[in-house]
Amino acid sequence: MSLRDKLARLSSAGPGGRPPGPPPTENAERVAKLRGLLSQMIADEKRRLRDRVVEPATPPAPLPGESIDTPYGAYQRVCEYLEPSHCHGRIPIAQATRVCPRTIAKLALDEELEGVDPSRMLFVDTETTGLSGGSGTIPFLIGLAWFEDESLRVEQLLLPAPGLEVPMLRRLAERIDASSALVTYNGKAFDWPLLRNRFVLNRVPVATPAAHLDLLHCARRVYKRRLGQVRLVNLEESVLGMRRERDIDGAEIPALFWELVRGGDGSVIAPVVEHNANDLIALAAILVRLVEIYEGLGPEDEPADRLGVAQVAKRAADVELAGRWATAAAEGGGPQDVTADALWLAAELARERGDVPERRELLHRGLEAATRDEARAARFHLALAKLYEHHLKDFEAALIHARASDLEEGAARRDHRVARILVRLERARRQVTLRSTRRRRRSADA
Repeated sequence: MSLRDKLARLSSAGPGGRPPGPPPTENAERVAKLRGLLSQMIADEKRRLRDRVVEPATPPAPLPGESIDTPYGAYQRVCEYLEPSHCHGRIPIAQATRVCPRTIAKLALDEELEGVDPSRMLFVDTETTGLSGGSGTIPFLIGLAWFEDESLRVEQLLLPAPGLEVPMLRRLAERIDASSALVTYNGKAFDWPLLRNRFVLNRVPVATPAAHLDLLHCARRVYKRRLGQVRLVNLEESVLGMRRERDIDGAEIPALFWELVRGGDGSVIAPVVEHNANDLIALAAILVRLVEIYEGLGPEDEPADRLGVAQVAKRAADVELAGRWATAAAEGGGPQDVTADALWLAAELARERGDVPERRELLHRGLEAATRDEARAARFHLALAKLYEHHLKDFEAALIHARASDLEEGAARRDHRVARILVRLERARRQVTLRSTRRRRRSADA
């Protein structure tokens, strides 16, 4: 028997062997049915794909503004002019061209600003890829604004992609050289160090501003006591009467730039451009308002703001104005702590003038205003103790106030002061007794 026959016998033998002959009929029918269903599905899918209408893709929106060619490359520029009559909130921004440089210098506590020309100031604000300020932080939008015949020109330099900063920085340098001073908000701590760093990293000669006015420092001195936070939007709402609609949150701005870089759709960056333009206009308005409140007393001014101006004026050696504003703050009907601090400032100004009676009156008024605040009251008690001991020689009154001054100078120093006053009081009493005895003897001898 051949090998083929043996294998045939083995495959068909036994309980597990395959019976000879063709496969069962029902299996063939099932396979044919499945093949038919598969063919029908393929035909239906081809028909669906053939009949589907493919809509064309929407092209990305262009970048805002226009492309400007320069010998150093191209940059994107967005321009806008605001008429002299334009107001930001309640403030006509064109008044920024007429503010007094001497007042600006006093608000900023910077004598260098006395020589600036307000009509040639350059307002600067940047939008960046982060707030760290390191070499990896890129100012992708540099906002500039300056006045031309009392119209405010807003020019924003937009970076379409990293690595193209040189023409932007060159344009910034041109405007800095043509200006009398930079005006920023927190620019001394953030914007200008960042821009100076980008000049160096891109091997562009660093521009040198003639002067730098950081309005954050001025606003903080005047408004921090009332507002707490002195962010730009806080000042707009509380000081300028301006509320932005649909303004973008600053924390979202870096992500929008990187979305622009990845997708090339200029519409994503439009809210950032609008936000930056509003910041620039707000700088001009805040400058106007700060100068107004320093130079003129208005009935609508809050007592806390009056006190802030008085404190700035005192630091600027503007003693007469400081006294006027301190008195206005004390009489403004504000919170007791504001009233007490205003009276303290007025008393200090009286001390510098050598006016002891007025200082005594102001300290007593301040003590009355601070009755619910033990720490403030202790400061007034200590000042009155010194005044009565060293200038008025009223040791009994000095003793009363010295005993209540421990929260200001500590228990040990208070006890030392009380002991010294007691000695001086006893000595004064002996001298009074001695003088009285001498008068009686002279009367008896006469």
